[in-house]
Amino acid sequence: MSTLSAPMKACLTLLALSAAIRLTLALGTDVYFDEAYYWQWSRRLDWGYYDHPPLVAWLIAALGIRPMALLCGAGTVAAVWGLARDIHGDTAAAWRAAALWSSVPISILSGVWATPDTPLLLFWTLALWALWRERWILAGLALGLALLSKYSAMLLGVAFLATAVRERRLPAGAWGAALLGALLFLPVVLWNAQLGWVGFAFQLNHGLGGTGGLKSFAEFLGGQLALGGPVLLPLALVYAFRGPREQFLPRVAALVPLLFFGFAAVRTRGEANWPAVAYVTACIGVAGMRPTRAQVSAVAGLAVALAVTSHLLFPVLRFKRDVPLERTQGWAVLSALAEPGRLFPGTEAAHIAVVYAPNYQLASQAARYASLPVDTAGNARQSQYDAWPRPAVAPGKDALWCSERAPPPDELAARFTTVEGPVELPADFHGRRVHTFLVWRLREARPPEGAPSADALQ
Repeated sequence: MSTLSAPMKACLTLLALSAAIRLTLALGTDVYFDEAYYWQWSRRLDWGYYDHPPLVAWLIAALGIRPMALLCGAGTVAAVWGLARDIHGDTAAAWRAAALWSSVPISILSGVWATPDTPLLLFWTLALWALWRERWILAGLALGLALLSKYSAMLLGVAFLATAVRERRLPAGAWGAALLGALLFLPVVLWNAQLGWVGFAFQLNHGLGGTGGLKSFAEFLGGQLALGGPVLLPLALVYAFRGPREQFLPRVAALVPLLFFGFAAVRTRGEANWPAVAYVTACIGVAGMRPTRAQVSAVAGLAVALAVTSHLLFPVLRFKRDVPLERTQGWAVLSALAEPGRLFPGTEAAHIAVVYAPNYQLASQAARYASLPVDTAGNARQSQYDAWPRPAVAPGKDALWCSERAPPPDELAARFTTVEGPVELPADFHGRRVHTFLVWRLREARPPEGAPSADALQ
């Protein structure tokens, strides 16, 4: 009976540890606000949304929040194994690539929390695999699904065109793949056209507008060292610039997202997860280098993931503002909004028409945990809530305003007869205060302007 080699045992150990971390995080953290926001989308399925294309919402509707992320994450690991095997022609390198990718912090996070990156990583990898093998129909299908996940999937087309120009070769089947991908994406384009191109405009402004500079680029670089791994990022650049000539497509597929979003970070304050797809082929490339490099990269990435996981589940260190803990713990306390009598004695749940919040994050969490109609008000950043019909509040009905700091804005309070509160709704985790929600009761909605009052109708 053959026994597993030491390198294979190391790969399987890393895969098992990664799977354990993902499952532990999935079970041990609350649904965080972006997930709740996309869950809200899944209750109103459409061809597009203000912030992103629709696939994340469709998958949440079909599978649930965390199951969708876990399944897509596992699928991406398997697709990395297959692509690495075909690129290197070696199953040992394929196992190293899968183990390395499974250990990258952004891979673990996107395989736990359901965001547009979750399906993007899966279908980007499948599309790249199909392009490498010149399976054009599969490439078109996967590219279309990647575009339905996130607009940045277009960068894979840029990488493929750069490869075609370098090789002075554009196979006829590539045109069919591009057409199929475009057809799958066409409903999103039409949805945007009907709504004044809101999705495209938001992403262009979000990604390239605003103010940036060296500070925002330094933050971007720090984010890459954290989410890509402190060892993987420099090795990814080595692979992109000095990797094998015959691997130009995966090399440029790693380089284009890093360059594009690095440039964007100079112009605006970006988000660390934006170039996540770059690390797919970075892992494959590093797996083909000396095995020790892949091992060191995997161990470094897994160390970061273990440190974050331990902090999110059993926090010991204290920070002035603990953003990771705030995002992932303490939200379930918002279920108290469904029982307003606990906060404002004598208030019946049926009398509360809507819960208002100052931003889409908190509104979505209130909807998730309290199962009440929600809306944003005040100076909230525009979001999908601005595209949906506003919840109706009949005259005489009450509403709640929930925030972590701000009182209800004057224009909202003016729509009600009186305002009562605030009442504190604290959220503790392992003896640590992670949120202090403040709740106001907005009593007796006034009739809309121009509508006859109740007294006038008597």
